[in-house]
Amino acid sequence: MNTHIIRTMLWAVMVALPGIINAQIKFTYDNAGNRTKREFNGSIVQLDVKVFLKGGYRPGQANMGSDLQTYFSANSGLLPTTDPYGGNVVYNNIGNPAGVAGSLVDWIKIEIRDAANPAVKLQSKSLLLKPNGSVIDTDGTLPEFVGQSVPVRIAVFHRNHVPILSNAIASFNAGTAVYDFTTALNKASQLPGDAPQMGAVNGKWYMWAGDVNNDLSVDATDMAIATNDFLDGLYDQYLFTDVNLDGGVDATDASIMNDAFVNGYYSTLINYTP
Repeated sequence: MNTHIIRTMLWAVMVALPGIINAQIKFTYDNAGNRTKREFNGSIVQLDVKVFLKGGYRPGQANMGSDLQTYFSANSGLLPTTDPYGGNVVYNNIGNPAGVAGSLVDWIKIEIRDAANPAVKLQSKSLLLKPNGSVIDTDGTLPEFVGQSVPVRIAVFHRNHVPILSNAIASFNAGTAVYDFTTALNKASQLPGDAPQMGAVNGKWYMWAGDVNNDLSVDATDMAIATNDFLDGLYDQYLFTDVNLDGGVDATDASIMNDAFVNGYYSTLINYTP
């Protein structure tokens, strides 16, 4: 028996939600639980999406930092092997930059939403964010979603940043869909009167940091949570209040939090609650 291929799982997606196109995907996993092979039929869309996090920015660097991945050593860090979004996605080599996914910033979640009514969630996946802003699956490839017969939007969530929503994508039924949030402020959708959905540094647009309780805004509750952890001097942990993603809660995190709170940043998704 080949010890590197120990189980295969078939995921059949039927027409259970409006707009979904039938597809089947077969995953093969190795004995460490990492996915090694993916086969599919039906209509599948690869998503090539790029996003930056304010907390991942490092002065003088073009890309985000990967401090959490190699916090303790070259192949040992703070990133959990299971995603923090409840998706039960596992990547056992997450502390190893030489693994199939390479250098990583953190876990991230992507949702595919209906373009006409963004309150409608069509699909959701927990994925991995690379320092250059690319989002990949645990096997190092572009994530795949079931094709839709209706226009969609991409919603991006990070555990301590303010979520963002894309503009409408007219065709999401085959091939590769490309969307780069980092190129312009208007790549993140917002309604008239909404706060700016992203900020910029060195010509790259990024998600605001500070939504540590994941309620789509940076408010007094987030500040209270972050202040408590700051006063407790927490470090060497994977913390929601570590908004600059360096393994501890310190004055830098406090400064980022205060800026976000004073400016009243919130996600336009607050307008589209189910």
